[in-house]
Amino acid sequence: MTQPNSSGSAAQIAIDDTKTIAQSLQAEKITLLYRDSTTYYQLGMACALVCCTLLWTYQAQPLLLLWLLVYAGLTYGGIHLNKAFVQQTSCENLSRWKHLFSLGGLLVGSCWGVLVSTLTPESLLHESAVIICMTGLAIYATAVFSAVLTTYLAFILPAFLPLLLNQAQLEHPLISPYIIAIFLCFLLYGAWRNQRFLVDSLTAKVKNQFLLTQMQEAQAQSQKLNAQLADEVAIRTAAEHKLQQAQVLLEQQVVERTQALSTSNQQLQEAINRQHIAGLELERSRLRYSKAVEASELGLWEWNLQTDEIFHSHFEQLFGYSFDEMPHFMGHLKPLVHPQDYPILRSALVDNLKGITDQFKVQFRIQHKSGQWRWLEDTGRVIERDQKSQIALKMIGTRRDITEQFLKDEKLKLVWQAFESSNEAIFILDENFTITTLNQALCQITGYQSDELLGIHFENSPLWRQDLKLNIQIKEQLMQFGVWEGELIEKRKNGESFPEWLKIYRVLSQQAGHSHFVGMFTDLTQRKKAEEKLSYLANYDELTGVANRNLFKDRLHIAISQARLNKTNVALLLVDIDRFKAINNTLGHDVGDQLLQELAERLTTHIHNVDTIARLGADEFALIFDQYTNIDQVSTLAEQVAATIHTPFMIEEHELIVSSSIGISLFPKHTRGLNILVNQADLARNKVKQLGGAGFEFYSEEMQTGSLERLKMENDLRKALQRDELCVYYQPKVCLKENKIYEAEALVRWNHPESGLVSPGSFIPIAEETGLISAVGEQVFVQSCQQISAWLNKGLSIKVSVNLSAQQLLHNDLVSFIGDTIKAHKVPAHLIELELTESSLIEDPERTVEILEQIKALGVTLAIDDFGTGYSSLSYLQRFPLDILKIDRSFLKEVTSADPQQATLTKAIIALGHNLDMKIVAEGVETRAQLDFLKYQHCDYAQGFLISPPVPAQTFFELVERYNA
Repeated sequence: MTQPNSSGSAAQIAIDDTKTIAQSLQAEKITLLYRDSTTYYQLGMACALVCCTLLWTYQAQPLLLLWLLVYAGLTYGGIHLNKAFVQQTSCENLSRWKHLFSLGGLLVGSCWGVLVSTLTPESLLHESAVIICMTGLAIYATAVFSAVLTTYLAFILPAFLPLLLNQAQLEHPLISPYIIAIFLCFLLYGAWRNQRFLVDSLTAKVKNQFLLTQMQEAQAQSQKLNAQLADEVAIRTAAEHKLQQAQVLLEQQVVERTQALSTSNQQLQEAINRQHIAGLELERSRLRYSKAVEASELGLWEWNLQTDEIFHSHFEQLFGYSFDEMPHFMGHLKPLVHPQDYPILRSALVDNLKGITDQFKVQFRIQHKSGQWRWLEDTGRVIERDQKSQIALKMIGTRRDITEQFLKDEKLKLVWQAFESSNEAIFILDENFTITTLNQALCQITGYQSDELLGIHFENSPLWRQDLKLNIQIKEQLMQFGVWEGELIEKRKNGESFPEWLKIYRVLSQQAGHSHFVGMFTDLTQRKKAEEKLSYLANYDELTGVANRNLFKDRLHIAISQARLNKTNVALLLVDIDRFKAINNTLGHDVGDQLLQELAERLTTHIHNVDTIARLGADEFALIFDQYTNIDQVSTLAEQVAATIHTPFMIEEHELIVSSSIGISLFPKHTRGLNILVNQADLARNKVKQLGGAGFEFYSEEMQTGSLERLKMENDLRKALQRDELCVYYQPKVCLKENKIYEAEALVRWNHPESGLVSPGSFIPIAEETGLISAVGEQVFVQSCQQISAWLNKGLSIKVSVNLSAQQLLHNDLVSFIGDTIKAHKVPAHLIELELTESSLIEDPERTVEILEQIKALGVTLAIDDFGTGYSSLSYLQRFPLDILKIDRSFLKEVTSADPQQATLTKAIIALGHNLDMKIVAEGVETRAQLDFLKYQHCDYAQGFLISPPVPAQTFFELVERYNA
């Protein structure tokens, strides 16, 4: 571009251009400012509603409502201001639009400053909610307002400076003022950077639009000049036509005057003809070349670096743009070229321009107009340079789209990587069954190196040295069906045999009659081992090594089938370890597992004449005895099993002496069905457990009848819980010091619609087995609270003790149930006492302690019932937060008089309880001698039939009035 001679006019033009660009830039900034403001106002209004909802019950509602109305008005005004700006058609008064928008931002920021500094209570939840909303708006405002930094400052400073000052005045601020200041600095810095980026982008956009306008004006002038040039060409053509006519006349005159020139003219015509023929041939060659270029889709380009003029064929096909859209394409490659490829392209192009290389060839990605990235290959060189400076003046080259080829190459690389990284061994055979390719997995599986196998015929390979017949079969099946697969046993290079699953496919190439074969095989060694292990686990117990339930059923089925065929007998023994759960809970599951392992080993070692020993689950074992001729042999076997189990076990320094419950069912004496035989043995074993364990029982018809009766009672009990058929009787406890009744024990009774009043001994065991004991206990507790409340209304204050089962104790909602029930019936907590057995305490000691402490915190008293009959140690009395110790009735049987030398254990328990600051209650007092003994030993309370049996609530009330009168 040359410099104009008139410096004054050029300066004036430059000033005008600068003003135009500045005005356009200002208009773009204001437009960008208003473009996303509606979303900002709507987002701010949503945040305002959320904050007001959270603060509604904690702040003066009129002030909060006023603030919300002001904010809603600002939001409404801001949205309508945006609509007004969008509807205006001229770009005048830009300063006024900017100031109006800044004013709106200032007012909105001030509203948030007022909310966070004066209307938000000092609460972590509420301050956090308001600050989060402000932070979200501030971050969003960074994107919306930062085009005009003063507008962003007008919003952000009034919003956050009150928060900063407010937190600085607090002794214990929610957020450190320094953090708020640092965050504010980051916001301002981000807004400043964003503003710089936007200004740079907008400046470039405005300048490009300005240049485009100038180029369009220059193009219009160029078209005008071309039209003038065309007129001049037409005038010159007319002149040439006249000149040709004059020339014809002249030639005629010359022909007439000189015949000598005829020969020359003839020769000249021949030359012209030859030149014409050559021209036609050249045109045909040009057309063929053009068609060849079109067919090859190869882009040819020529770049005049002096004028920046470019010729480019297939331009739109390669780039998607028309050439008019990018006239200076070579100088503006950067926006289209991939950022990773641009340095490579630029380096190659610069090296060729400088003469470092004769030509350049480079592959790079460009962004097609469609948005896709396409791979191109550029080849070019400089063909003209300045003679003195050697500056490049003209370049030519070719450009072609290699995207499809590149993707094919990438796909081939991916396939090869998958081939090499596959865990399956893969190999390829040519049409002659010679190994041409194999992957690394094949080498790893077999131990052979690739050079030991490549080029070797399939039959001669050390991997597949099968018999000739199999090789022929594989070939025939491949040629006929195109695939062969099967399991083979092969050898690795080290001689180790391994199973493999081999599959070979025939792959036909595009050339007819030519094919390859692709083979794959998998090492089945680990799979075989896993199958063997699964087969073992499917039939044997993993812990003990004996048969499991699955194999047990198969063996029992076989034994019964053979017994039917041979007319022989089969005995089934089901064995349970008594109180095994207590061992697990006290000593841990590891000890329990070791006990089961040693027990299984003993049975396997010492019990020889049985067909099968199996573990069916937990501590349940089964023995199949199919070699007996009379029942005495079965009894002897059961005694041997019991004696084997009863022998002490030494496990981790613990000497364990356990007993067993054994149920026996006989085939065909008791049944002829497998499942019934198991069920009958189970009934017999349960009968032993009901009798206390440590024995064996043969199945009998009475057991089946009892089982049906228990099932009926279970169904009736479920209905009773729904129909409120359970009622509570109360047995008094006498204070031996004052000889008065202040307490009672709640005992459940069942008013059966058919059987009448049912004692707890008949249905409580069933309730415990079926899990209904918790529902029973809850009903007893609720009725007891109702009765205490009723007695209080009559002026009688009686403390009632309620039994708590082990199942209830471990319920997650027990504490809340007790507390809610006491509150619902307005019962003082000190009038409630909960009785627990020793066995229930040791189910889960750690959790039990936690639950009992929570119950104690309610004010409820805790008692341990039937002390001395369970399995716990004396240390539990100190470990658990207990208040009362109840002596079991069995300890009072030896008491016959007030002689202090008798009943040693009872005296020891009373002394122990008193030393632990516990009250003592003796239950089962039936004689005067027992009562006198307890008074002599300073026992606190007595309970039993001597005083009164359990009676209904009204009878108890009358009894207390008489007794305490």
